[in-house]
Amino acid sequence: MLYPFSPGLLNMLLCSLLLWWPALLLAQQPELEWCLDHLPPRQNYLPHQQPTGPVVDMMQQLARQSGFTLKFSPPTPVARCLKLMQQGKTDLMTGLLWSESREPFMLLLPFDEARAETLFSRKADANKIRKNSDLAGLTIAIDTTRHYSRHFLTIVAQQQAKIKKAADLEQALALLHYGDVDLVAGPQQITLNALKNNPRLQHKLGLNNWQLPKDKSQHNHLALSRTSPHFVLHHQISQQLQLMVAQKQTHFYPD
Repeated sequence: MLYPFSPGLLNMLLCSLLLWWPALLLAQQPELEWCLDHLPPRQNYLPHQQPTGPVVDMMQQLARQSGFTLKFSPPTPVARCLKLMQQGKTDLMTGLLWSESREPFMLLLPFDEARAETLFSRKADANKIRKNSDLAGLTIAIDTTRHYSRHFLTIVAQQQAKIKKAADLEQALALLHYGDVDLVAGPQQITLNALKNNPRLQHKLGLNNWQLPKDKSQHNHLALSRTSPHFVLHHQISQQLQLMVAQKQTHFYPD
């Protein structure tokens, strides 16, 4: 004998299904890990805290639109993230420049302009350089943990400027502070933030008033590991990222 459901019981079942349905859908989504570090102001990621910042918001939006669950790695230096990407042990990175050495093991999808080779000088010297030829004979410190474009290196070589390699950005800024180099070339926002957090350096160093001509081919990229088990999602991730770029949801430099 069949017993019909009462309207009240049926309503309870429908309500329960509506409550649980998003969780069930979420459980069926693939989980992709984003390898990231504390790189303010775009992404703030201190130990034992959830990451925040405009790039974090962008990645969460991209995950929602592309149909995957976003997992955060522990705070991890960029060099270590690159190795994990090559080994297929993590899935995503952001803020990378394109290079021939990276292309074989990661798909690089552009989403914002890159200002990775912004020039910084001592404030007292900020007006001394006004054109490319003024670089002749000057010494520029670069951070060996970062990638520098062929465009930048070509201009430096053409103007016969010297390159001094520093172990990291902090060492490069220290060389500038003590007068051992004339300029530092580094990522604009990260370098400004490093100066902001060091009042002694901020008092003496800043953006050089003249900058190298922009290389319009240089972009920040979202990277997807080609050896990731989720690489099959690259079409939908690329499509959704292009939509976000068109809607101006991925531009993080003040105009």
